Amino acid sequence: MKKIILLYFVLLAMSTSAQERGFFSRNDMNEEEPRYSFGTKKQRSSSISLGDVNNDGKLDAVVSNGRHWPETNFIFFNSGKVFNSMSLLGTIHSTSYAAELADFDNDGDLDIIEINDKASHKIYVNDGTGSFKFHSEVGEISNARNVAIADLDNNGFIDFIITNRGQQNMICYNNGSLNFDCVKLETQQNSTIDIAIKDLNNDNLPDLVLANRDNIPNEIFINKGNRTFEKKMNFGTGTFETRSVAVADMNNDGFLDIITGNLNSANSIYLGSEDFTFDKTVAYGNDDTDTYSIALADFDKDGFMDIVTGNYLKPNTVFMNLNGETFDEINLTNMSARTYDVEVGDINADGWMDITVINSDDFNLFYLNIFNED
Repeated sequence: MKKIILLYFVLLAMSTSAQERGFFSRNDMNEEEPRYSFGTKKQRSSSISLGDVNNDGKLDAVVSNGRHWPETNFIFFNSGKVFNSMSLLGTIHSTSYAAELADFDNDGDLDIIEINDKASHKIYVNDGTGSFKFHSEVGEISNARNVAIADLDNNGFIDFIITNRGQQNMICYNNGSLNFDCVKLETQQNSTIDIAIKDLNNDNLPDLVLANRDNIPNEIFINKGNRTFEKKMNFGTGTFETRSVAVADMNNDGFLDIITGNLNSANSIYLGSEDFTFDKTVAYGNDDTDTYSIALADFDKDGFMDIVTGNYLKPNTVFMNLNGETFDEINLTNMSARTYDVEVGDINADGWMDITVINSDDFNLFYLNIFNED
């Protein structure tokens, strides 16, 4: 009888812990053979993009691999609960840092822009069923690290910006019919890893927030229209390196804030205000944690935007936003990996945002949101 009672409390403790964490993945049960993973390959993965590529109402995924070494990029198809099938992207495999989904030809399905380090960048066109065909190379070969996507000139076609480490960033404006004009973003110092695109000054033009490395301060560029950008200001000290950036109203005061994931420092939130200074900051995370990627979602539907951080050789963490300046921390697992990207989306279509984690030389995983079970 005592053994039965003891087992009951052990199981109750395990159940309570899982509920308190708010996220679930089968890899918690067996890290050597995770069920909630994107395939079985351990590659030098760099990023993930989520979207419904075959128009079946389910979120699919494109995972880019390689970084500085040529590897294969994959498209994973969502069966509704897990990703049960996959296909290769293209026949020539490159040093990919990103493969992002967007409808570049305005035909109602998602295409792919593939960004490669010191290799040609490529456009792949979707036939509507999730089958992608190489269309063209775009831009010029560069030290590419990422790509950001938006309609920057409000002409109704999706543009993109290629971020380059040690070189000027490249904006490719979409003229329609998959024809792009690519120009350099005029910057004096160049080592951008990530760009957040958001209308910061309420003029209906998307502005740019640059996350920079190599002791270069982060920057804000204001969209002046007519395909021109003007530098507004630096933010951050420049003494630490920022690898990821996002924009949202974290404290619900009506002003957009800037959220960064940093190396060699705690992560930072730069609080927006009427005077557009971003002087007031809030730190989250630890000084000894290198964050390579961040993503935002209101995971518990309390009206505050939360943060998930992808960390290098430290457990990945979700910061549950209590009031815009105070956070509860939830580690997705106690495992550590070389996480390069985290993204959010409703994978199982239950109305709650889930998390995907992309690792180098380890399994790529996803975690289902179980806050609705609390």
